[in-house]
Amino acid sequence: MWWNNYVGIPFKCDGRDRNGADCYGLVALIYQEQLGIELNLFNGVFINQSFSCLKNVARVMEDEREKWERVEKPIVFDVILLRFSEYVWHCGVIIGNKKMIHVMTGINSCIENYNSITWRQRVAEFRRYKNHSFA
Repeated sequence: MWWNNYVGIPFKCDGRDRNGADCYGLVALIYQEQLGIELNLFNGVFINQSFSCLKNVARVMEDEREKWERVEKPIVFDVILLRFSEYVWHCGVIIGNKKMIHVMTGINSCIENYNSITWRQRVAEFRRYKNHSFA
């Protein structure tokens, strides 16, 4: 399956390619390579993992939501937004069957069930890029 090509990419703050990616960088890489959609890369936003930087990431993610429509039932290539404490600052790409591909500090990109005990309480919402059909 297409997502196997993205498993194992190392986490890297502000990373935007196969040599290293943060969560949004992985989304942007998948969208560019699989769908031909060039997302705003927001280079320089996630430069470290300080709380102030993560709050800035949450602000940028909030601003970016306008380009995406909220959906209740996600399909392949929809984006999942995940909350940590009161802020939404993590995301991944839906691959089907309640699974997402994502990358975060301490783990290379991997596939996980977003309905697992680890993730289900963190799911904030699902978003689909406007004016694009993935089906």
